[in-house]
Amino acid sequence: MLSETDGQMVLAGDPCQLGPVVKSRLASVFGLGVSLMERLMATPLYSADEKGYNPLVVTKLLYNYRSHESLLALPSRLFYSGELCMRAPRAVVDSLCHWSRLPTKGFPLLFHGVRIPVKPGQGTEMREANNPSWFNPGEAVQVMLYCCQLAKRLYKPIAATDIGVIAPYKKQVEKIRVLLNRVGLVDIKVGSVEEFQGQEFLVIILSTVRSNEAALNEDALLIAQGPGNPCVLIKDPCFSALLQYCFENGAFLGCDPPTELQAVCRSVTEKGDGK
Repeated sequence: MLSETDGQMVLAGDPCQLGPVVKSRLASVFGLGVSLMERLMATPLYSADEKGYNPLVVTKLLYNYRSHESLLALPSRLFYSGELCMRAPRAVVDSLCHWSRLPTKGFPLLFHGVRIPVKPGQGTEMREANNPSWFNPGEAVQVMLYCCQLAKRLYKPIAATDIGVIAPYKKQVEKIRVLLNRVGLVDIKVGSVEEFQGQEFLVIILSTVRSNEAALNEDALLIAQGPGNPCVLIKDPCFSALLQYCFENGAFLGCDPPTELQAVCRSVTEKGDGK
């Protein structure tokens, strides 16, 4: 269907974003868990060298029109060679920079660790009967509390439709929806990562769910979001970077940080001081 002499094909997308959702083990074995674009970007023709990408075959978009620079800095460094530039409207991205619940004003990001159960069953991962989907009551309650603090505050409350809640497990999504329904916040969207692709919200709250520190070798790295249990999340290199970023900026709260995190941040500080 494509002319061999002057035909061109353009693929638009981002290999660093959400990949294919593959439920077939056979399909995964044969490589369909990796998108066509991601496979192409790994070939010599499309790969970046010390000079960057070949402009004849790859155009890299650098302007971000959605996020505050504090939210953009870490993914830019981890996935985009530090090249992303913030172009979002200042009035929008600064609108919650001085929210009373932010640990560091001007830094619109926080990690709330949920680790030690306040009551039996809270702060721990659970399943119902033979249902394979996990949920975490402690995190669900904490999500509900943050939603109330945002949507029910007396001064300039945030519209429920401007708040999104992401959880990686269907059962956790159900539990959070039930809690939000009870407090009259039915218009807050709660769903999986896939359900939020291409959408924009003023506030995003993430619940990672998994909290079993004794089973880190099972499937903890499948967790794709935070906040949650920092002792589990720190085992993943990307979440370890997120925890360090929050800790260094005074945006870590809820529980004591893992000893590994404190050691890393102390080492970085000492190097910066020239010790």
